[in-house]
Amino acid sequence: MKKTKKTFTKHFGIKQQEPIEFINIPLDEDLLAFICPFLIANNRDDSFVNEIYEQLESFLKKLNRSFIMKNDKSNGLLFLSHLHEPNEYHLGYSSSNKGKAMAKEKSETVFDSLNNNQFAKQGLSITNEAHNVLLLVEGIGQDIMSDIISNVCRNVFGKFTEEQCAKHSIKTYPTPVEYYDVATEKWSMRKYNLPEYKGQRIILIPKKIVSNSRAYSSLYNWFMSSNYIAVELMKRKNSIDNKMIVKLKDGTRKAIIKEINRVYKKPKNELIDFVLRYNGSLEQFLAYAKKHYPALNLNNIRE
Repeated sequence: MKKTKKTFTKHFGIKQQEPIEFINIPLDEDLLAFICPFLIANNRDDSFVNEIYEQLESFLKKLNRSFIMKNDKSNGLLFLSHLHEPNEYHLGYSSSNKGKAMAKEKSETVFDSLNNNQFAKQGLSITNEAHNVLLLVEGIGQDIMSDIISNVCRNVFGKFTEEQCAKHSIKTYPTPVEYYDVATEKWSMRKYNLPEYKGQRIILIPKKIVSNSRAYSSLYNWFMSSNYIAVELMKRKNSIDNKMIVKLKDGTRKAIIKEINRVYKKPKNELIDFVLRYNGSLEQFLAYAKKHYPALNLNNIRE
């Protein structure tokens, strides 16, 4: 018989039929899921989520303007050194290989990735939004972005956790929490009342902003092939290709998106070309993502 996971709701006595607003994480391992900046950008009507969005934007502005544009790597790495492994969330890849060494490696990756991006180097506001960084900056994938959000907005998640624990009558303990302070533009510390499991504190995440693994660069490529490139090809006179544009028996032409995507898709580090060529495509993709890439559904997790 398959061993069931000990989840947060089961351990703390929340009934299965009782609705919850947070991701019901397993407590003895990490859930392969990530905090998603696209879901954050598309759920700003929620006050908690909007606070996360604005805090992230402030953090990225500070990082880009004060360190990336000035190529100030030493101080940039010092600023990024606060990105520790967010073990309290129980999200992401395996808990092995976590620690200070990983934090240093992650800081290097984030700085170098932004430093090699032409939008960030030019100070364009496009890289002040986390979902655009995830989509367009080579080297910053969903796991790293999720960890950035976890660290930068730990105060918002701490406050959310406090409210959820009070709502479900869960015992908590005062815990110092480090986060990025928008007012001071520095890292700060504040205590929040957090639950505990096996001596380790836990922070909860709103389930509306958590997704499974998604390759947004591939999704954006497909979106561009379907909504921009195919339209361009179809408008060309006599643009009948035996693979990309085919002529049907009734004389009409049809775009073969799979083939168009194969020919025109770009690696992540070249997606900027699409952004520059097709004005408004990023905004259109964000709206498309809201409809087609919803949050992770964990309502049926085994307990």
